[in-house]
Amino acid sequence: MATNKPCEARVTELETLRRRRELVVLSAEVQRATVVHRLDRIEASPMRAAFGFAANATRAVAMRRLAVALIGFASGLFRRRARQA
Repeated sequence: MATNKPCEARVTELETLRRRRELVVLSAEVQRATVVHRLDRIEASPMRAAFGFAANATRAVAMRRLAVALIGFASGLFRRRARQA
């Protein structure tokens, strides 16, 4: 009887590994379907993609301008404090 239990445990472990593999494959299929769906939407509406690209580019420019303004403000404060000291 002692020899049957390890075999049963191995079968259970193999079954667990098979189930995990099935879940990984299913997850990959879902991710692929999501990517295909998104690409189809972009192809169906190229203007939406162009507007999205323009919005992202504008957002990047705005963030750069904000960063430059903050750096200028911080350096101005630093200069004022250095003059006062």
